[in-house]
Amino acid sequence: MQEFTFFLGNRPGALLEVASALAEEKVNIEAIAALTVLDEAVVSLITDAPDKTRKVLKRLGVDYEEREALTLSLPHQPGQLATVLDRLARDGINVLSCYFAAEKNMLAFTVDDLARAKAIFRLG
Repeated sequence: MQEFTFFLGNRPGALLEVASALAEEKVNIEAIAALTVLDEAVVSLITDAPDKTRKVLKRLGVDYEEREALTLSLPHQPGQLATVLDRLARDGINVLSCYFAAEKNMLAFTVDDLARAKAIFRLG
């Protein structure tokens, strides 16, 4: 899965423009995190069609950063996120983003050492 992270202006409809353009291309948003920091909207999203997502963002003039995202299905119990984060921290792996995906209990995250994180969690 690919994560796309970008800044948008902090104005009504800014995120709507991106979401609508993705919908027009039949791109489904699998996971999203968005918040405003110092008057800039910061958005991270994962879609089911990275190639189309790149095309849409470029067409809209949105500069983005792209990273491979990992996903884990977690039991719905207290402490599950802490367990994942502890395991990464013990190996010196920095989490760059972390949020839950649309699929129930699916954690999406990016890290600064992809190969080691994949090995830890036995991800392809």
